[in-house]
Amino acid sequence: MKFNIIIWGVGAIYNKHVNTLKYLEYKEEVEVVAVTARGYSFLKKIDGYPVIDKDRITDTSFDYLIIMSEKGRDEILYEALELGVPREKILPYKILDIPNLNFHEYIKLKKSKISIISNNCWGGLVYETLGLECISPFKNLFLVEKEYLKLLSNMKYYLELPLELDRYALDDSGEKRYPIMRLGDVEVHCNHDTEAEKAQVNWNRRCKKINYDNLFVEMYTESKKLAEEFLKINYKKKVCFVPFESKSDELIYVQKVNNQKEFWESVNSNAGIGNGSYSYDIIKLLLREKSFSRCENTKSKHS
Repeated sequence: MKFNIIIWGVGAIYNKHVNTLKYLEYKEEVEVVAVTARGYSFLKKIDGYPVIDKDRITDTSFDYLIIMSEKGRDEILYEALELGVPREKILPYKILDIPNLNFHEYIKLKKSKISIISNNCWGGLVYETLGLECISPFKNLFLVEKEYLKLLSNMKYYLELPLELDRYALDDSGEKRYPIMRLGDVEVHCNHDTEAEKAQVNWNRRCKKINYDNLFVEMYTESKKLAEEFLKINYKKKVCFVPFESKSDELIYVQKVNNQKEFWESVNSNAGIGNGSYSYDIIKLLLREKSFSRCENTKSKHS
């Protein structure tokens, strides 16, 4: 099955990604049925793709529209929505940067409405990398490992409690004050916020979106004892990143590379597609496919 794609924008970003589009077409995963952009209506085709006026988009049979712009992204998104393009059919160009992108797997993941539960920024970074809507309150915050395990042991109970201010603290630089909130007896460090009220608004808004039918629970720890505790918690899809080998396919060995000094740096870098993000195929991991490693020489059983 091929997905019919419309491209909006033919500037520098389009030029950087046109080869990826051609490759996806070669693999018969997509077919670009049209492109549209301001100032190009005098052309009939670009790179073999029909050029259409934006007003003809909804008259064209397509599955997804990819916005090929960064500066004009929000304006194009607004225009597309005004024209009647459903929000769920609009994709960001950044997905074309994902290593080893399989478009069918990406769409499968997108349609699954996955809620990522995480004890640090990993979940938010994954949503950003994949251009997916964040439908989890676990973004821009962190929980101490033991507190996180306590929450996971009865998550629905804790998420139904009000998030309340406990105190303020300084971040590691000692320059920024952030609120430490509470869900009953569990502390939540909202280290990307400066005011408790904003943290509460963000948390409550994202809690309403959570999909309990498709949870992906992530944790990272350097403690073998806590990793073993994580394994005992019952979730259908869960992984814990650790700096040591394990026989469990739910404990993923991640190594520090280059100038990474802290283990969390390695964990978070692999949630992106930049330097050091080599350990696993993020889409396959979230789909919990058996083979999700990108490396053959890593000290891990996932190959």
